[in-house]
Amino acid sequence: MFFGKQLCGFKILLNLKINTTLTLTNFGAMVKLSVHILTYNSEAFISRCLSSIIEQKTNFPYEIVIGDDASTDKTVDIINSYTNILDKIKLKIHDSNLGVLNNFIDTLQRCNGKYIFDIAGDDWLSDPYALQTLVNELDQNPTFGFVDSGFDCYYQRSGKIKSFVNKNIVTSAKEEYINRHKIFGTSFMGCCYRKSSIEKYVDFDEYRNQQIDFEDYPILTDLMMNSDFGLIPKALSVYRKHRDSHSHKADSYLKVKLYFAEKYNYSKTEVTKIHQVHDEHMLHNASLTSNKKSGRKHYKPLRRPILRNFVYFVSSQSHVARKFFTLFRKI
Repeated sequence: MFFGKQLCGFKILLNLKINTTLTLTNFGAMVKLSVHILTYNSEAFISRCLSSIIEQKTNFPYEIVIGDDASTDKTVDIINSYTNILDKIKLKIHDSNLGVLNNFIDTLQRCNGKYIFDIAGDDWLSDPYALQTLVNELDQNPTFGFVDSGFDCYYQRSGKIKSFVNKNIVTSAKEEYINRHKIFGTSFMGCCYRKSSIEKYVDFDEYRNQQIDFEDYPILTDLMMNSDFGLIPKALSVYRKHRDSHSHKADSYLKVKLYFAEKYNYSKTEVTKIHQVHDEHMLHNASLTSNKKSGRKHYKPLRRPILRNFVYFVSSQSHVARKFFTLFRKI
C-alpha cells in the first residue's frame, strides 16, 4: 500500500513537471504584446527607454524585442545589464549594419505578440498605463489595423518638453488624419500595430524592390489605406528630438511618398502639396548649413513665402544670419 501511494505521488509530481514544462515552452504564444525596439549607438538614451517600459502596469504578459544594428558604443552592455534580471528582453546583436528596414523586419520576425508597439531606443513612455491603453483599444476594436496616440516632444538641446505636440492630429477626424499623413507623414511615435494586419497588408519585398530603406511611413500608409484604425487623444510617450536622431533623407522620403501617391491614386492637389512640403523641408535643411544653391532652388517654388520660410531662406544665404537664428533653434 505504501509503495502504491509513493507511485501515485510520483505520477502527480511527474504530471506537474510536464505541465510546468509546457507552460514555459508556450510562453511565447502567451505573449500579447511585443515592444519592438531598434538600437544603434543609443548608450545615452536606452536606459531611460527600457526603464519606462519595464515600469509599465499591465494585466497581460509582454516581451521586449531588440535589434541592435552593430552599435560601436556601450548600448549592448547597458541592455545586457537588464537581461540579467529580466527574461522578457530578447536581444539580437547584428555583426554588421543591416540598415533600418532590414533590422526592423528581422526584429519583427522575432516578435511573438499579437500586437506590436514600435518605439525608438532614444524615446520613452511617459504614462505608466501606456501599453495597457494601446492594447485595450485594439482588443475592443478587432477591425483596427493599428492605433495611434499622442506624445510629448523633448528638445535635447534646451532640455525643455513641449506637451502633446500632435494633439491636433490624434484628435482630428479619421479623414483629416489620412489626408495629413499622405502629404506630411504623421509623426510615427505612438503607433501600436496588429501583427496580423501587417502580415496581410504589408509587403516588405515590395519595399525592398522599390529600394525603400525605412519602414514607418510605408507601413502606416498600407495599413491606413486598407484597414480601419483608432486614435487615442492622450499623450502616452515622449519623442526625444536631437540632431543625431534618425531621419529619412529628404529626396528618398519624397520618392517614397510619390510612389504611394501613384499606388493609391492620390489627387493632383495632394501630389502638389507633397512637393511643396518637400521644398519647405529642403529649405529648412539648407538654412542649417547655409547652402545657398539649395536654398534658392527650394525657396523659389514656394507659393507662400511666409515669415518662417523667409527666415530659412536668409539663413541659407548668409552664415551670419544662420548663426543669429541658431540662437532661437530648439535643437
